[in-house]
Amino acid sequence: MRAAFPGFVAAVLLVVSAGCQSAAPAADPPTGPSKPELVTGPIQIDSVVLVRGLTTPSGLGVHVQGVIGDGCSELLPIRQLREGSVVLISIERQRPRDAVCTQIARLYDDVVALEGEFLPGTYTVRVNTTELEFSIP
Repeated sequence: MRAAFPGFVAAVLLVVSAGCQSAAPAADPPTGPSKPELVTGPIQIDSVVLVRGLTTPSGLGVHVQGVIGDGCSELLPIRQLREGSVVLISIERQRPRDAVCTQIARLYDDVVALEGEFLPGTYTVRVNTTELEFSIP
């Protein structure tokens, strides 16, 4: 019997040691702070005035004044598109949704050069939802 006993102990130790060597479950990958959801929208436009005599190919631009938003609002690149005699200028901003920000209005005051050629005729410039009509003699 003694001869069987050491084999029995060896078998028990083998089973116990195999159970101890089982792999631990993989830890969840570390997660950093999630980026806030950004909200994009047009800035408020207060005035649009035609400017002549710029040193650009068209020589024309629009002086735009408005409000970008609160302290968390960031201005996005200005986009300009021309559809015949209508020039569409989009001035937008983005900010984190639900962010607590300083409530000091960030103002916008800049001249946007009009791209392209302007032959004699009547044109409309639309900056977000504000329109300006002008003529080239």
